[in-house]
Amino acid sequence: MIETYLLEQFSAFARCGTLLKASEELHITQPTLSRSMRKLEEKLGVSLFHRENSKLSLNETGKVAAEYAEKVLTANQDMIDHVLAYDRSLRTVSIGSCSPFPINELMPAFQDFLSEKTILTELSDSDERLLTGLKNHQYDLVVLHTLPADRSFFCQRYMEEQIYISIAKDHPIASLDTVTFEQLRGIRIMVSGNIGFWMEICKRHLEESDLLVQSNNDALTDLVEASTLPFFNSDRMIELGYDAPDRKSIPIRDDDAHATYWVVCRVTDQKKYRSIFNAVRSYAFRHNEK
Repeated sequence: MIETYLLEQFSAFARCGTLLKASEELHITQPTLSRSMRKLEEKLGVSLFHRENSKLSLNETGKVAAEYAEKVLTANQDMIDHVLAYDRSLRTVSIGSCSPFPINELMPAFQDFLSEKTILTELSDSDERLLTGLKNHQYDLVVLHTLPADRSFFCQRYMEEQIYISIAKDHPIASLDTVTFEQLRGIRIMVSGNIGFWMEICKRHLEESDLLVQSNNDALTDLVEASTLPFFNSDRMIELGYDAPDRKSIPIRDDDAHATYWVVCRVTDQKKYRSIFNAVRSYAFRHNEK
């Protein structure tokens, strides 16, 4: 058997090209690294290096060995990652979402049907990253705003959300029934920094100077209450009472200001999360009846 540390040091030497650079990367002395290289040769029973004037370089056998060392190390790390991920999956459920509102609405269902597990949630601004994480078992469930075409995923339509602008009632725009992002250009607007993909939508349509981003939601609430600055809201948040009485909330009619959310898992996990998807369907059915 060849100890893993010998392969790690050998791979570092092959990558760096010199004992000096490899030892600096590994934070060990050159003599220690040199002894490890001799020990690896003894283990294999072959010569791996050219030795000329105290200079070490890989010979042809060494180059082949370096390729296999890298494969072994990759396989070793892959085993560690998968074992840890499997062990974590027995005790936790990891959920990624493109937007905060749908994940907050789903939390009671998660707590009811997954009460024996720790629930971890993460907000992302990219559906692509969420799907990659789902494929790699970083997530068990994800909430997306686009329907994936990959048939290895099971998808359930969940809810829709429409973005609004909440603006002072005496502002000229307040006389309108709907607005566009273009009409909001040049207006200083408060926005939470924790809104997932919605931030990319805002930045796509508005100048950076138009956005007063607040990463702390309590600070945002204080600003809303203490000023007349407009802020982004949504129909879902308004339904829950998150609005300011001195402002008018107006829907933004651009296509980008509307989202349909999907709850997604791997097809192989569909039965495992059947109760969650039943709750999602029930929520969607009740909302569509309103």
